[in-house]
Amino acid sequence: MNTSVCKPSFESVKRLVKSRSKENYNKWIRAESQGKKWQALVKNPDIIPNLPRKASVANFRLLTGHDYLSQHLHRIGIKDSPNCPLCPLNSPMNQSHLNSCPAMEASSTIEEKYWDARRKMV
Repeated sequence: MNTSVCKPSFESVKRLVKSRSKENYNKWIRAESQGKKWQALVKNPDIIPNLPRKASVANFRLLTGHDYLSQHLHRIGIKDSPNCPLCPLNSPMNQSHLNSCPAMEASSTIEEKYWDARRKMV
């Protein structure tokens, strides 16, 4: 009795390994992103590429929390205080603060507010 087993080609094995690796990575990144600011990027990775570059950069920085606002700069030891230096509200300068900051009233979108705040802080 001669039973020959067909061996998969190198390309088939390569494709299978790549597919499994991608599945494992996607499971891992979904688990890692739970409860994090950047979870929206994992759920919908097409958010950023569809925007103009200036808006993409601002949104990416705000979503990840790695921005040039006082709260982040204080957290990494660059600024002495996390509070907004542009207004008297005495609250931490982060994405949510930009919407209520009196110094940002002239800007309409969150991207404009981010770039305006960054310009004014320098």
